[in-house]
Amino acid sequence: MTRLVGLKYHPCYLVSGVLPTLFSVEPKESLQDLFDREDEVRKLREGLSRERLILVLGLRRIGKSSLVLATLSSTGHPFVYVDVRRAYDEVSRRVPAERLYEELRSSLLRLSVRERVLEALRRMGVSLEYPVKVRVPAEEVRDNIAKAFDALNELGRVAVVLDEAQYLRYSTVGLRPLLAHVYDRLRNVTLIMTGSEVGLLHDFIGVDDPSSPLYGRYGLTIELRPFDEERSRQFLRRGFEELGVKVDERVIGRAVEELDGVVGWLVYFGRLYLEKGADAIDEVKEMGAKLVKKELEEALSRGPYYAHIMRAVATLGRARWRNVVDYVMAQLGRKVTNATIARDLRNLVKMGFIEKVNDEYRVADPIVRYAVLKGL
Repeated sequence: MTRLVGLKYHPCYLVSGVLPTLFSVEPKESLQDLFDREDEVRKLREGLSRERLILVLGLRRIGKSSLVLATLSSTGHPFVYVDVRRAYDEVSRRVPAERLYEELRSSLLRLSVRERVLEALRRMGVSLEYPVKVRVPAEEVRDNIAKAFDALNELGRVAVVLDEAQYLRYSTVGLRPLLAHVYDRLRNVTLIMTGSEVGLLHDFIGVDDPSSPLYGRYGLTIELRPFDEERSRQFLRRGFEELGVKVDERVIGRAVEELDGVVGWLVYFGRLYLEKGADAIDEVKEMGAKLVKKELEEALSRGPYYAHIMRAVATLGRARWRNVVDYVMAQLGRKVTNATIARDLRNLVKMGFIEKVNDEYRVADPIVRYAVLKGL
């Protein structure tokens, strides 16, 4: 590892964990910190001026939150950001009403125009001054959330971001009728929903369900894909240039091949390279596997055959339907109906763990595949 002459580098990056833009793990909040997402930024900015609902979709750790936050910050317009996943309770597998309300309350209090929002809510009989510490009836929470949207609508153009919005399907509040009301009646509010479990987000919205209150509401969809090989190389080169570090192209090539263009893993590699050198690739795989273990265990526990199907697809690399069926039955030593495997495979695609390309299935994230093969 050598320094690039003339570029600023300081070893305190290793000690403090603070790294320049590209290799920082926090969601980006400035457009200049995004890499090669100009087309997606343009679509999002155009959508903010004319759409009522915007869906930003893509794998976990692909940069959805960064795209949304950086683009919104560049507009200068107020926005509310709610991380729905933070409100999710893994024990009950629900999003309790009071947790969701607390996430919204905290975000409203961070608004630059919060005094105007607070005043509007006071007129409606709602106070945000104190956090929710006791169980609140779902009806009261839903009513307060509705009033919060009404107050936001009075500000003029405003965006409400529901990050990882597929978790709303577990909400005890029942938000779909309310969100349909926001879409239909509150002309100044743009809803932005991000989702890594694309199929589950579509289920929540009711894309194919005429009985859903949100059915038929048009939404602009922006999909973030992993970087291709060349863009992944450029991303790593740019990040290392920021650090004043020159890295062997063979090491960069191996990192790109094994981390497969997923921005989050490329970022971790860039951070760890300063300390581990070429061993950072294996370190990312080990660390990443531990990181995804919890979300994998929680997701795979939802169905009795999910883990077997994931192991089949991970082992085979690219698998056709019949390969998956044969592998699962060989694992179990007994017959499972085709309908059952088809249902569970379809659900794993909806959850974003498996993707279907033509007639073949593959694990979408290389680190998730590594974790499954390790048996984590």
